[in-house]
Amino acid sequence: MKITIRSKITIIMLILIIISVSTLGFLTYNDSKEIMINQIKLNNYKTLQNVNDYFLKNFMYDMEYIVNHWASKDELKNYRNQPDQPKMVVSIPKHFKPTSDKWTGYVTSNPDVAWIYLGVEEDGSLFVTPIDPTMPKDYDCRTREWYKAAIKNKDNLIWTEPYIDAGDLGNIIVTVAKTVNKNDRLVGVVGMDIKLKKFSKIINDIQFGENGYLMLLSKNGDIYAHPDNKMLTKNISHEKWVKKILSNEEGSSIHIWNNKKVVVSYLTVPNTQWKLVGVNPININKEVAPIKNKFIAIGIFSILITFIIGYFLSLIITNPVSNMMKVINEVSIHNNLNIHVKINSNDEFKILGENFNDMIDKVRELLKERNVHVQELLKKNTEILSQKEEILAYSEETEAMNEELFNLLDEIRKNYLSTVKVLANSIEANDKYTRGHCDRVRNFSIGIAKELNMSQTKINVLEFASILHDIGKIGIPSSILNKEGKLTNEEFKFIQQHPQIGYDILKDVDFLEESRNILLQHHERIDGKGYPHQLKGDEIHILAKILIVADAYDAMTSARPYRKEPLTTEQAITQLKLGCGTQFDKTVVDAFLELLVKNNLSS
Repeated sequence: MKITIRSKITIIMLILIIISVSTLGFLTYNDSKEIMINQIKLNNYKTLQNVNDYFLKNFMYDMEYIVNHWASKDELKNYRNQPDQPKMVVSIPKHFKPTSDKWTGYVTSNPDVAWIYLGVEEDGSLFVTPIDPTMPKDYDCRTREWYKAAIKNKDNLIWTEPYIDAGDLGNIIVTVAKTVNKNDRLVGVVGMDIKLKKFSKIINDIQFGENGYLMLLSKNGDIYAHPDNKMLTKNISHEKWVKKILSNEEGSSIHIWNNKKVVVSYLTVPNTQWKLVGVNPININKEVAPIKNKFIAIGIFSILITFIIGYFLSLIITNPVSNMMKVINEVSIHNNLNIHVKINSNDEFKILGENFNDMIDKVRELLKERNVHVQELLKKNTEILSQKEEILAYSEETEAMNEELFNLLDEIRKNYLSTVKVLANSIEANDKYTRGHCDRVRNFSIGIAKELNMSQTKINVLEFASILHDIGKIGIPSSILNKEGKLTNEEFKFIQQHPQIGYDILKDVDFLEESRNILLQHHERIDGKGYPHQLKGDEIHILAKILIVADAYDAMTSARPYRKEPLTTEQAITQLKLGCGTQFDKTVVDAFLELLVKNNLSS
């Protein structure tokens, strides 16, 4: 179905407004959602602060006040055991009874307090009110954690982690304690045990949000207070959100807890490192639903308005466009370049029409010029075809010359090689045991170089060096070369001179300059123990390293004056492997062994 411009304009405007409104609505919705979530977290945290300030902190302050009060009282600071007074745990000495009576009144009136007591440094006695007859007779307060913690934090209040009391009642308690000092003398520690269930009672009595609840965690993730008594003393430090809480002082964030999305706010209770935690279930979709509905309504209204505007705008635009389309059809179908567009409006469409008319006039003039240039090009083309035939003739002649030059260069190389082989034959004529040695070394060397993907230029250099590597033996007496017994030191020094002699013999042959540098090094070793210059490692040319391996292998597998029975291939390969890193380059040996496998020479 053909779509008119009017429809296209309307559709385009609809698409643009839908994209714009959708993008803007999506971004604004997400921002509003984020703002609302942050506000919920902030409100949750503020509520938690209020709970801490008005309930938990006040209660703990009251408990701390009592302990501070008694720690500063002279009747405790001046306390000393009476002469011959035994250690006491389940009884009170007479001279301390007035103080104990005061404590009895406080404990009786405050059911949240389990005991108030003084631990005596002098002998470890414990004067506890009310008296607990189930306390063990060998109890020594100085060994208890609350006592040690108070002494460690001298002059400061301490709160312990919850623990089971020392008697048989088995109450879970929390101790707040402080040292009692007389000048520099430690009298003891005054402490007060608070029942852990008091903290749960404080938390359970507070309404936290609409459906939320509070809990109190230790610094290790143990639950000290929770609406569900089954959760008390349970450790939840393995929960991911709990780990975050334990590692930070305060904050508010959203987590998944018991398969529900909840806002978790937390803060650290002073002096204890406990965490007061507020958990409030949250339904994000429900919270942001009003905002979402408002954006949907705005989007629908915007689309409706856009459709109406687009429709009327298309009416204004399409009339001039229709006139232009008629002229374009006349030009494209009937090739009529003498027609012009007529537009009566005074807007951009009139300018467009005038420019279109100018374009038609210019096209008409350009077509005339094109016809002239076509004739000129046809003439030039004829001339180019004639020149092309001449260029082809020159090309054929050049190709023939190149082929002749290539053949000449190949002939020169063969002559060089023949000359080099003559020199090699002169070497072998002087040493009956090395006949064919140079040719075999040449073949091995070229094979290794190809395994290492070396260029043809380097292979050519290596080929000449391989054939001529023993040319220096011309200067060594035959009696030494062919001696069957062990060489003397002097005779071996003669042998060690043959690389240098060969290098000097070829010094005036320019095209062998690089090859003679290679043959000079063909008895060097990787570990620097070779000759004549004790080169080692990368100081030895890679082509010389190839020549060293090829020469050594052929020497080991051929008969020599000093060894009538040559090594087998397997024995020679073993020697090459043993010499890797000391005599031979490992990369070259690996390439040579691969070559032997390919040529079925390794077994």
